[in-house]
Amino acid sequence: MRTALIPLQTEPAHPEANFARFCQQMEHLALLRPDIVCLPECSLTGYLYEQSQVAQFAEPLSGATMRKMSDIAQRYRVYLCFGMLEAAAQGFFSTAVLLNREGEVLLVHRKNIEHPPFLKGEGVHSVRTEWGEVGILICGDLFARRVVQRLSPCLRLLLVPMSRCFDGRSPDERRWVQIERRAYLRAVRRAGVPAVLVNALEIGVDLPSFGGAMVVGADGSLLAESPHGSDIPLCYEWDTGQVWLLSAENAPSANREG
Repeated sequence: MRTALIPLQTEPAHPEANFARFCQQMEHLALLRPDIVCLPECSLTGYLYEQSQVAQFAEPLSGATMRKMSDIAQRYRVYLCFGMLEAAAQGFFSTAVLLNREGEVLLVHRKNIEHPPFLKGEGVHSVRTEWGEVGILICGDLFARRVVQRLSPCLRLLLVPMSRCFDGRSPDERRWVQIERRAYLRAVRRAGVPAVLVNALEIGVDLPSFGGAMVVGADGSLLAESPHGSDIPLCYEWDTGQVWLLSAENAPSANREG
């Protein structure tokens, strides 16, 4: 199984430009033939805080964003996990969706640990795939014991889209190395399942999400990582431990053994 993580550079409230950037990344990642592609929380809109902006950009699961992402999954024959602002009858959710290679919805997860203007999702679910059972948590869900305890004991892989920033200064390499990375590894170890984490890299805002992506073993070991504060896509082959990073020229770099 080969997973590709895209810490997409996102300009909040500019979904068309963000989608175009995603399509460009997918075109180059296709050379590596990934099986699963995972994007951050609120992939195309960025994480929005104002009720009026959320209402403007949120969509139902049957909306235009879903159709466009379904087309991508079909075109590249990948499982595609992405975050979106969901407009539901009850209100707004930060939601992540997993599509199969045919662009069909396999799994929907609404973020459990959330604040207004979003509602809190309920439930933690998983789905059978050709590699075994796969589940989704979103950002803060991973650090909440009551949420993690509801994960299926049969999970083979946990997908974790994120939109996380630091207060004060973001990105912050020193804080990442000394504090934050360790907290992520501990959280995955508590979950007890291999996980991929991918964070948005926001531009044009005061406290941007700081980008980067990680592949973590069930024991909390760091298997692969893209640079903190970057939007460099990371591709990981689970069977061999091989790692690819997309270079600044958007071509796959020389790989190494993990």
